[in-house]
Amino acid sequence: MPRFLEAVTPDRARELLALFGRIDRTEPLGLQEALGRVIARELLAPEPLPAFGRSQMDGYAVRAADTFGAGESAPAYLALAGRIAMGRP
Repeated sequence: MPRFLEAVTPDRARELLALFGRIDRTEPLGLQEALGRVIARELLAPEPLPAFGRSQMDGYAVRAADTFGAGESAPAYLALAGRIAMGRP
């Protein structure tokens, strides 16, 4: 399984960045031509998208205190407090 959050030292991070070289030129491209390219500067969206908070997956929100001491051999049993539809507060 890939480890996406593996920490590296600052020196190792510099080594990894050096593998990519330095960006020495830029060019304007249309959206279709930009596929697979790297953006040269920060780009901000004119408005948030989506326009509401949204989870990428279904899931549950729990309070850490309600799961204190829970584990594989001692599960925490929680009551469902409610349901929230996507895009609803």
